[in-house]
Amino acid sequence: MGQAGDDNPVKAVLLDLDGLILDTESLCVEVARSVVERYGKELTLEAQRAALGKRPLDCWASVAEILGLPVSAEQLLAESEPLLAARWADAPLLPGALRLVRHLAASGVPFAVATSTPRATFNSKMSRKPELRQLLAERPGAVVVCGDEVTNGKPHPDVFLAAAGGLGVPPSQCLVLEDAPSGAAGAAAAGMRVVVVPSLVGAGAEFGPADPSASSGLLQLLPSLLAFSPAAHGLPRFNDTLPPGGHPGGGVIPMDRVVRLRGEVVKGFGRGSKELGIPTANVCPTAVAKHLAEAVTGIYAGWARVGSRPEVHKTVLSIGWNPFFANKEKTLEPWILADFDAPFYGETLSLVICGYVRPEANFTSLEALVARIHADADVSRAALECSPLSELAADPFLTDPDMDLAASSAGPSRQSSGLGVA
Repeated sequence: MGQAGDDNPVKAVLLDLDGLILDTESLCVEVARSVVERYGKELTLEAQRAALGKRPLDCWASVAEILGLPVSAEQLLAESEPLLAARWADAPLLPGALRLVRHLAASGVPFAVATSTPRATFNSKMSRKPELRQLLAERPGAVVVCGDEVTNGKPHPDVFLAAAGGLGVPPSQCLVLEDAPSGAAGAAAAGMRVVVVPSLVGAGAEFGPADPSASSGLLQLLPSLLAFSPAAHGLPRFNDTLPPGGHPGGGVIPMDRVVRLRGEVVKGFGRGSKELGIPTANVCPTAVAKHLAEAVTGIYAGWARVGSRPEVHKTVLSIGWNPFFANKEKTLEPWILADFDAPFYGETLSLVICGYVRPEANFTSLEALVARIHADADVSRAALECSPLSELAADPFLTDPDMDLAASSAGPSRQSSGLGVA
């Protein structure tokens, strides 16, 4: 196990919990905001980032210092804990998390949890997630090290060193997956390699430059766990992408939670057909801002229906900023893989988004961008012919254009459950 030619291959994976596996950050921010408002303060982004990844008491110490709160960290913790305790069990999994944990367990890769959360809180978070609890904490040889079980919390290396010790793997052969600057710093201090999936929008710059060849410290920054490739680190590759057996254009990852979304088709930047030769349908910016503000950016595959027309079509979609064009706002740009006689501006587009194709990427030329978009379309066509994605062409959300959006399932977001919330 480990990268070929690597003198010190990766032999184990250490996982953070909050903000990487579970979307607890949204709950924490909501509760913290309500607590600091009692003292006439506003929870700033600076305070959120300073608290990220730390043990609860250390979180509140950072927040109190930055905001100048007139009470102790202990008092703030006492006020927040009852509000959070009743909600921990409902924290949703983040996109790609369960897929990764299942894969590590099935592949025999040693892995552990290294979290700042206290043991009792960890148990609460697992209480309504039996499969995740079994994979993380109850399988033979499971190692979970919690924040109240070490002397010093993150950004100190204690929790990572304890987790590596529990697995019996040298720190230099551990790959850490983290979301917070404090966790990344602690893992680097332990002499471990780190891949970061930031849990706050725009937080990437806080981690510094990545060096994929480094023997310790930051190797990679990713938009979500869906973009993580174990094979890039010498670990067994995922084998769940569609179509089975691979495709020249890559593979599509079936999504844990299907996204169902409606929006009006509006005139966009005028570049889909004119510049790219690809007729994309821009979804209303208001709908994008409401439902996709915190969504995982990237290229997706799915199914689309225009207005009340009976046909359901394959589609490939871009969600994000489109680095090549330097968008100023997040967009949703589906390319419906069918021919239309005329534009359909003003009609409602119903979308069932069910597969993740790849992260957003920048391109050095328009030609390279066009070639990649066509490759995305080809692999999406092939994947949508495969079960379970093919069955979703008959999804009631598509076959009944009057179905209430509130009946649709929530979809995967990076920092909240916003994508697909109807």
